[in-house]
Amino acid sequence: MTDIFEQRSRYSLGRVEELKSAITDLAAPIDLPDLTIFTVGSYGRLEASSHSDIDLFFVYGPSDASKEQRRTNELRLFGRLIETVEVLNFPKLSNDAQYLQSHEAKKVLKHLGSAVDDSRNYFTTRMLLLLESRCVFGESSYDNVLRAMLESYYRDYPTHAENFRPWFLLNDIMRFWKTLLLNYENKRNRGDEPTNPKPRVKNFKLKYSRATTCFATICAVGAANGSVGLEEMSSIVSVTPRERLLRVSIDRPELVGKVDEILEEYAWFLEQTALPTEELDAKFLEKKSKTEMFARASEYGEKMFSLIEDIDQVAEGHLLRALVV
Repeated sequence: MTDIFEQRSRYSLGRVEELKSAITDLAAPIDLPDLTIFTVGSYGRLEASSHSDIDLFFVYGPSDASKEQRRTNELRLFGRLIETVEVLNFPKLSNDAQYLQSHEAKKVLKHLGSAVDDSRNYFTTRMLLLLESRCVFGESSYDNVLRAMLESYYRDYPTHAENFRPWFLLNDIMRFWKTLLLNYENKRNRGDEPTNPKPRVKNFKLKYSRATTCFATICAVGAANGSVGLEEMSSIVSVTPRERLLRVSIDRPELVGKVDEILEEYAWFLEQTALPTEELDAKFLEKKSKTEMFARASEYGEKMFSLIEDIDQVAEGHLLRALVV
């Protein structure tokens, strides 16, 4: 089991370093002060394979950096990035480079929970930054942005330092998970072709990778001993979802068996997603194979929920209640 995680991690880190070096060379001459670029998804989780897309997000730090010619310089950067991704033999940027747009940390923070949080993509940017990101340019700005995002969930910490749990953040994570599910259902409304396996593959991956990103974080917070301060939360989000689950084993040794079962099943998922695209797609075109794949995905969800229930018992009923209310 450890082999597949280590293999994916080495591959992901190697490719991220390639991209990081290339972006530094092309972005350094362009005047875009306080910009950070980070990758999310399988590269952010260190689970990428040679078939994985590269998704990039662009955020300006919370300082008052100059905006002079910002859009012009962004377009210069985006054009060079598209060429660089192709030269490095990454798959094409997702959705015809849909995410080549920038955000300001101040606006993301200002509109947290507002009506425009979703519509301007602030919510997704914030959640992916916190849950599965890896910096590829502007590390100082990245650290400042990440810190500012986390601090926004710790407004009440000073008066509850002894027993604080970031329920506000956990509810935002739950909102993100449910938004992912709703987005998937919305795409289904457009009418999928029976011969197109792509939506089924996406659903399969959603049930494993995105679910793990969200719920491994929730489990790590719920299983922690005592108060979860800002520094501990920073430590939790700085590691991969797999490492967050391993934290549960450390904080709650009685749950080691359940964590191991989950990671064993997740290792199987990584093996499936490492298959050539055509081979993975074929598994969702054949009825028996598709049924078996989704049955395992459902069982994986049951295992994750069982772990949450056990953590809730340790937390004396506070975890599940916090996720509902």
